[in-house]
Amino acid sequence: MNATEVMAALETVEQDHRLVLDKAQALKETVSCLLDPNGMDPRRVLDRLQEISEYCATQLEAHMEEEETTLFPFLERHNPEGPELVARLRSEHDEIRRRREEFDNCLKVAAELEDGLPRAVQRDLLGYGWGLWEFLDNHAHLETRAVHQCIDRSLLGDAVPSPG
Repeated sequence: MNATEVMAALETVEQDHRLVLDKAQALKETVSCLLDPNGMDPRRVLDRLQEISEYCATQLEAHMEEEETTLFPFLERHNPEGPELVARLRSEHDEIRRRREEFDNCLKVAAELEDGLPRAVQRDLLGYGWGLWEFLDNHAHLETRAVHQCIDRSLLGDAVPSPG
């Protein structure tokens, strides 16, 4: 494991995850406004959720693609459970994409409504939004732990040798 590889993996995980988790936190807080709008117009909440969804469709997607090309090969080579771990992470990326699409579809339905947001639509937005937030949060922590495990093993001289 060389320093360039380690730094690239750390950069992907640490910096990008901070941005992603900030947006995920904003998603959680904004979705929570559906439960207690505290005077906030539901349309403003919906506009904010659409901004977050657009971020996820562009920046989050770019982040996941970067992980799939840089981080995942690193983990396959340097993590003791490499291939199994990466298979799980790829599956989770697919699940994040699916959940984001469901949330986006729900937002589109809500945006087309002209007379407020019915309780059923608010409930769906809340469910899809919270589900996406929770999944993103858990996934980011799993990736971070996996990279730190690789680095810890390397520093302790217990790293898994690279194939070939």
